[in-house]
Amino acid sequence: MEVQPTPACAHARRCPISHTECPGECIYADIMQSVTMGVAVFDLPGRSVIFLNRCGADLFARAELTPDFTQLRRLLFPPGVALDELPPEYHGEPAPLGARIIGATLYRSRGVAWAFFRDITEKARLESIAEAVETMNNIGYVFSAVRHELGNPVNSVKAALSVLRANLDTFPREVVREYLDRLGGELGRVEVLLRSLRSFSMYEQLEPVPVDLREFLDGFVALARADLERRGVRLFVEAAPGCRALADPRALQQALLNLVANAADALEGCDAPAIAFSTRCADGLAQLTVTDNGAGMSPEQARAAFTPFHTTKAHGTGLGLVITRKLLLKMSGTIALESREGLGTTVRLALPQAPAGTPR
Repeated sequence: MEVQPTPACAHARRCPISHTECPGECIYADIMQSVTMGVAVFDLPGRSVIFLNRCGADLFARAELTPDFTQLRRLLFPPGVALDELPPEYHGEPAPLGARIIGATLYRSRGVAWAFFRDITEKARLESIAEAVETMNNIGYVFSAVRHELGNPVNSVKAALSVLRANLDTFPREVVREYLDRLGGELGRVEVLLRSLRSFSMYEQLEPVPVDLREFLDGFVALARADLERRGVRLFVEAAPGCRALADPRALQQALLNLVANAADALEGCDAPAIAFSTRCADGLAQLTVTDNGAGMSPEQARAAFTPFHTTKAHGTGLGLVITRKLLLKMSGTIALESREGLGTTVRLALPQAPAGTPR
């Protein structure tokens, strides 16, 4: 099937670029015909296609489809949305065009919409393969780590029970008690790991609501202060008034507890250990920052910080930051980490800012 590109200003209408009367010969159209991506121009009130370049026509020809307004409307615009309700700049989701996948961006102004689209089939295929490989690698890594983390204490318990069974009649009570304490400690390690794995799957259904970050931090610090002060850690809060985020309070508290636990461990043996919290709202984002002056991390440790079960702690599970990032993603948020060895670590959480006037 051959699809012809539409000639420039085929209907002797006003130019969609200069908004003057179409002169017939058009340098803009000549340029658009030569670009290596599809270009289409829509007359929205008239529901017609007034320009389609050669590359766009070729894409539709390969799919054996007619690039009329209805076909392009279905491909490039979201269903169920009036065209006049689209934002001036709209980035469409990848869409099937025959056996291919098309990525498109639309620009709308004065009743005219420009669509720029290209074949992203290979890009999408490679990204899918990479995502599948990464997922399988992560699954394999997680199962290997779980087997290792559970295997060590289980083997220790089996060895201790074997020794106790063989010497039950000869060991004094103090030695038996020592072995029982060791068994309890190993089972405690298993319990911590299982609790962390449970936290990894909790909060599957989050309910983001407007959260005043200064009020939230006041409550959080009141909760954590006693334990941290027993460890000699000072807390500082600098929270901007009126800075509100859209967040699930339970999930945000869990995320912050994970960060504070990491910071407190990094402060062991540090002179004047301290953790500082600060907030800032700008550009539609509410940012919550946690900074410590602890041991910090090397560049290699920082790059691996979000890898499941990667930990530098003697009794850590390596799931704290993984869980934290998962919770942030479920709240449409992000987490970024900056650290320098010997100078401390700063973690920035960014969440959508609650619109003005929304109830708390």
